[in-house]
Amino acid sequence: MKFLVIIFGIAVSIVMHGSGLSVDNKWWWDLLLSFNVKVLSENLGMVVFCFWIHLPLMIIFSLACALIINRVGYPRYFIYSVLGTSFFTFVVLPSLPVFDVLLADGMSPLRFIDIFVKTLMFLTWFFVFNILVKKYKRLNLLG
Repeated sequence: MKFLVIIFGIAVSIVMHGSGLSVDNKWWWDLLLSFNVKVLSENLGMVVFCFWIHLPLMIIFSLACALIINRVGYPRYFIYSVLGTSFFTFVVLPSLPVFDVLLADGMSPLRFIDIFVKTLMFLTWFFVFNILVKKYKRLNLLG
């Protein structure tokens, strides 16, 4: 079962850093722009932007992962496999000579901010939902 949890963590890390968890809705964008984020510094504005476009789907994705991992067990192996896969994909692979040629632009600061925000959001929401699911499970509300 530990092996399946590790494989699930690797798959979650790949999906999490893809483009499938971003919201592309005009109403959502207009709501962000109504907060006047243009006055923020460039890096802080990028953090707010990355956080905003991933917020709704990342919450749902983290809740689903927390429910699955609570049912299966081994949350520590899951978190380590997500972090390990993210580290390997975005730190180790780009530093290898072959991938340095293939990934010509390397790790730009904007890409680093995007990866950091996604990983931090997922782990934070996962941790919160994991605690909530454990509490509800103790109360026998989830069965």
